[in-house]
Amino acid sequence: MTIFFLGWTAQYEQRMVHHLAASHDVKMLVAPKWMKRVGRYLNSFSKGRNRPTRGHHWLADQLMKPHKVKQDDILICNEGQFRRGLNPAIVERFKGHKVLMVRDLVTASFIDALRPRFDKLYSFDKAQCDALGLDYLNQFFPFGFDEALRLAEQSGDNRTAPACFFLGRDKGRTALVESVAQVLEKNGCQVDFHLVPDSTSLPASRFYIDDVLPYAENIRRSMAADILLEINQPGQAGITLRTLEAAYFNKRLITNNASVKTLDIYRPENIYVIEDNDFSGLADFLGGQPVRLNHEALYGYSPEAMIQHVIQDMRPTHSHNA
Repeated sequence: MTIFFLGWTAQYEQRMVHHLAASHDVKMLVAPKWMKRVGRYLNSFSKGRNRPTRGHHWLADQLMKPHKVKQDDILICNEGQFRRGLNPAIVERFKGHKVLMVRDLVTASFIDALRPRFDKLYSFDKAQCDALGLDYLNQFFPFGFDEALRLAEQSGDNRTAPACFFLGRDKGRTALVESVAQVLEKNGCQVDFHLVPDSTSLPASRFYIDDVLPYAENIRRSMAADILLEINQPGQAGITLRTLEAAYFNKRLITNNASVKTLDIYRPENIYVIEDNDFSGLADFLGGQPVRLNHEALYGYSPEAMIQHVIQDMRPTHSHNA
C-alpha cells in the first residue's frame, strides 16, 4: 500500500512526508512545471466548466503512470489544494482510496460538492464534523514524532521575564490580541506578537506586519518563548498547530478555545482559557510552570498516528463514487 500526499508542497509538509517515508511507503504527488503550464493552457479553454476535461485527465494519467497506482493505495488531499491546478483531475483518475482532510472552516455547499469525489472526509474540528457529517481526526504536528521530541529538548531561554509569542492573519482577532497584550505586559510578560492585516483589520495596530513569517521562523520563535497565544477565529472550535507546538515543546498556552479542555493533553497548569474576555487568574497562571506531558498522549497528535488512523479506516472495502 502506497500513500500519496497530493499538493502538500509547503516546506514543513515535505519534511513531514520525508520523515514518514522512513517507516511507510509514502510519496508526494506534485505535477512538474511543464505539466502545470499545459494545465493552465487547457483551463483557458474550459472556463466555467465544473469538471476537468479529457486533456486534464490525460495529464493526470501521465503523472500517475510511473507510480502504478493500485486499488488499495491512498490519496490524501486537503481542502485548500483540491481545486488547484490538475488536482481535481488527479482525484478523479486516482484508482485507489481518496481522502480529504479539511483543515479550515468550510461551508456545507463546499462539502456537498466534494463528498461524492472522496471515500472519506476528515476535519480537525469536532463541531464542524457534527454540523457537516465529517469524520473527526486529531490535528497532527507536522514533524515526525521522534524529531519533535528532539526539538523539544532544544527548547528554552535564559530570560528573567517570561515572553509570549503569537503569529497569524487578522481574521477579526486584533482587538482580543491587543487586550491580551495589555494584560500580559501589566504582569511583566514580554509580547512577541505578529498580525497580518486583512479586510477585518483595524486602522492600525503595533503588531501588524506585511506577511506571515516563514514556518521555520515561526517554530524558532515558538521554541524560544515561554508562552504561546492561540486566538481562534469566530466559529472555529478545532485545535490549531499552536496548541500542539505548546504541547510538544513543553510551553504554556493561552487560548480562547474552550474545547481544549476536552483533550487528553489538557492540563490546567499548561493551558489558560480566556472565556468572555475575562482574564481573572491569568496573573497566577503566568507565575506557574508547565507540566510535561507523557509521550503516549503526544503520540496521538503525530503524523504517524494520523497515517495509522487513515490506513485503519481504509481497510474495509469502500466504494468509489468519483
